[in-house]
Amino acid sequence: MDAPPGPGVWRRVGPDALDPRAAVDRPLRLLDRMADVGPPVTSWSTVTRPCLVLGRTGRPAGVNAAHAAAAGIEVVERRSGGQPVLWDAGLLSLDVVLPPGHALAGRDVTLAYRWLGDALANGLRDAGVPGTRTVSIGEAREHAARGDAQATRARRACFGALSPFEVVAADGRKLVGLAQARRRAGTLFQCGVLMRWAPATLAACLEADPGEAERLAAALGASATDVATAAPGVSAADVVAAVDARLAAALGAVATT
Repeated sequence: MDAPPGPGVWRRVGPDALDPRAAVDRPLRLLDRMADVGPPVTSWSTVTRPCLVLGRTGRPAGVNAAHAAAAGIEVVERRSGGQPVLWDAGLLSLDVVLPPGHALAGRDVTLAYRWLGDALANGLRDAGVPGTRTVSIGEAREHAARGDAQATRARRACFGALSPFEVVAADGRKLVGLAQARRRAGTLFQCGVLMRWAPATLAACLEADPGEAERLAAALGASATDVATAAPGVSAADVVAAVDARLAAALGAVATT
């Protein structure tokens, strides 16, 4: 991995509670506005009401739109990829935007996640969540190769799959999901920290058949967990403060607002 940049500053935004559409749009808007010389930007956000976020691979035709509407869950599409994500009060989002050529953007799109996964895993441990670690490339490949029904079902949603350098809890279940987008303007890393996990709610938004929704919820529950389960009493503010400290070390910079 390239060495981190020298001392400098980064711009810190949030934490902010945003309307779902604004919350989904803000990361790419920050990326589009990134100047060639930076500085890096980190953005923490939550949503004011629940939404189901669909990426380019989210298969909108497979969404149970009637249930989502009845439950007051807005369906929002994003310009970047990824499987469906339930963004409710239990999901804390972190976006990191780097200018073109920044050392931490890396050249390999998989290895580029390593520093960020480490910052998140270490930060969560600092906040009081025991045993958090990043997923190795080999572990992610083994997980992707699983062909059993439960694993196949779980992959319908973002937190049902494992990718390299994502963060898992001590029991091996996913705690933090990662994604990225690369543009001429720079690189965007997106992170979702599960503070409270509602797999049954997500499953009902994706599957109209009650029996299949129940099976999907079980599969998602087996794949991911949350901070509330792993470390009761650890708050979102605790996580933000601890991860920010690790980001400062990785970026070799101090935050400015």
